[in-house]
Amino acid sequence: MADELDDLQYPAQETEQDIEEQALHPAKAIPARKPGWLARLGERISNQIARIGLPEWDLRSFLYGLAILITFILIWRNWVDVRLDVLVWRFDIPKSIVIIAAILLGAGLVRAWDAYRRRQVDRTEESEEA
Repeated sequence: MADELDDLQYPAQETEQDIEEQALHPAKAIPARKPGWLARLGERISNQIARIGLPEWDLRSFLYGLAILITFILIWRNWVDVRLDVLVWRFDIPKSIVIIAAILLGAGLVRAWDAYRRRQVDRTEESEEA
């Protein structure tokens, strides 16, 4: 009976292992209400944004940033309307948009030509193997 009283008066000491296990597995509280669809969407978006890391700043990143800055400055300074005649239509378009469209059109044509040439090479290799 004295042993039982000792257990009641002096609770068991927590060991270091018990404390470490409690730290590894903290208690999880469950809210009384389930969050709505807007709260779940906001949490999902904030988790994705939190995963974005800043790039390492080296010479390459600096030059890319400088190129983007110069591009934006040139676009800003060349925002003057030019008249573009296409067949029978006339358009007044900012010069920057025309320059960007020309660059994208050229890049698209180069990409299409490269894909076409690669397909031709693949076909000739297949015919030689057969």
